[in-house]
Amino acid sequence: MNPIPLKTLPAALLLVFAHAAASAAETELETIVVTANRVARTADETLAAVTVITRKDIERQQATSVPDLLRGLPGVQFSNNGGPGKSTSLFLRGTNSNHTLVLIDGVRVGSATTGTYGLQDLPIAQIERIEIVRGPRSSLYGSDAIGGVIQIFTRKGPQPASLSLGAGSRQSFEAAVDGGVGTADLWFNAGVSSSSTRGINVSDTANEPDRDGYTRSDVNVRGGGRLGTSLSYDVQARHLEARNKYDGTPNVSDITQELFTGNLRYDVNERFASSLRLAQNLDATTSLKEERFYSRIDTRRNQASWQNDFTLAAGHQFVTGLDWQYDEVLSNNAYARAKRTNRAVFLEYLGEAGRADIQLSGRHDRNEAFGNHNTGSAAVGFTLSPALRLHTSYGTAFKAPTFNDLYYPPSCYTDNVGTTYCYVGNPDIKPETSRTTEAGAGGKLGDFSWDASLFRTQVSNLIEWQTDPANTNNTIPTNVAQARITGLELSASQKLGDTTIAANATFLDPKNRSEGANDGKLLARRARQSGRIDVDHQFGRWGLGTTLNAVGKRYDNAANSIKLGGYATADLRAEYAINPEWRLQTRIANLFDKRYQTPNSYHQEGFGAFMTLRYQAKP
Repeated sequence: MNPIPLKTLPAALLLVFAHAAASAAETELETIVVTANRVARTADETLAAVTVITRKDIERQQATSVPDLLRGLPGVQFSNNGGPGKSTSLFLRGTNSNHTLVLIDGVRVGSATTGTYGLQDLPIAQIERIEIVRGPRSSLYGSDAIGGVIQIFTRKGPQPASLSLGAGSRQSFEAAVDGGVGTADLWFNAGVSSSSTRGINVSDTANEPDRDGYTRSDVNVRGGGRLGTSLSYDVQARHLEARNKYDGTPNVSDITQELFTGNLRYDVNERFASSLRLAQNLDATTSLKEERFYSRIDTRRNQASWQNDFTLAAGHQFVTGLDWQYDEVLSNNAYARAKRTNRAVFLEYLGEAGRADIQLSGRHDRNEAFGNHNTGSAAVGFTLSPALRLHTSYGTAFKAPTFNDLYYPPSCYTDNVGTTYCYVGNPDIKPETSRTTEAGAGGKLGDFSWDASLFRTQVSNLIEWQTDPANTNNTIPTNVAQARITGLELSASQKLGDTTIAANATFLDPKNRSEGANDGKLLARRARQSGRIDVDHQFGRWGLGTTLNAVGKRYDNAANSIKLGGYATADLRAEYAINPEWRLQTRIANLFDKRYQTPNSYHQEGFGAFMTLRYQAKP
């Protein structure tokens, strides 16, 4: 059953737009975004396509993971290998899964060997806010930001205590507690959470007809304060452990993630501020087969960032700084090279001239592995009225080769006739590069807001693993692929009394432009159409809502010979405020028990019911 035909998405957007004239309420406070420019600006001033998710949104939607929370947002598509905790790839604006930079509280996170971060492992209970910036941002952040940047902000400060307990289908259980004490001058915050699920059988191909469960526990500790009126500081320590079961060899992964950060900011005066961040990130995975050791890969990343913000005159700001990064791989399989350093300098200008905003930025990266790389961007915006704002931009970006691309130790197997084949890294591989042109418009009228973005991204030197011409028994990474992605993103929201309606749709043309048989084919696992509709209504102590997600057909391989059908799902949610501090929530996921696959042969969860009890102390 497909309750949400894709053809209804444009109509749903038009319905939301049509309600604009009915709104007479005053506009809410402007949304502030930090990620787009590395300094605080309103969402309109960023001249970028931005989506912000607040703590209120997280609790209202009753999402149990970051992928659940982000699914169906403008430009966002996912591929998941079998349910909660399983490997999840995010395709932002049709780019590859390793073309999106993920930051946690300003710190780059992820594996230096795979080049990705496991969003499925991040505990949602400790998230205060998420900013999604679509479009290239390498001119500010360096490698990976081809499709955009996702920054997760965790809870901090002397916040009132909160508690949540949840349970549901497939023996799912969640518990979390968080709270802080102190004042703005000296505060401490701590959070602990745990979750588990029996899961589903992720795939039938490995002939392991069992349920593949997932468990996770984590703790986050943070403290900070102020010294005088100019100096502020905070430190953070985060530790996560997870066990993920799946099918094949190996079939169990023990995951450890750690993050340690220290931040110092000195506001000299109204015109100048300087900040320093030091951080270390650990991403470790131990793989097992039938509880016996199979392999282990640890990647450690040390980082330092020094940023200076100058305001020369009203409407003219410069942001400049230095970034340093040291990556190291520790594995039972020896990499030809296991360490590398990246140094970078960046400069950004943010200017205003009447109704026009101008942004210019540039960055130079110097990496031990692949040498020097320059990126830049330029954007111009015009505010014609509160209901209409125009912007256009051009930016370049790049993706650095991973340790696997460059130095992957020979991984070999022998076929049934005795021939040995190996996968081997290529130290001569070059960075992937991109060029993006974008034009957009948006505006607000009372409680109605809308946004539209049209973009084209051309990606060169895409890395693909192909047969080595010098040794046809080896498969190595090569810079042979090209891609061109054209897209249109539409979104709108409207508040009508106690009812809020939000809708968005993304239309993509993600084409492979490499020479050869696959030229002109769609990029694997990316749909031409996707969209989402959220409707929420509040009356008295009750809240009701629904989320409708729809994704068009895709192909599982570059040759477009394995088709993945389109699908649509519906989720329902309700909550009851027992009193100002206690709430009871319930959610039904995949109401119509839709069966679908995001990569071929991997199942997705069907109908599920969940209940959560929440406590939030009064301020």
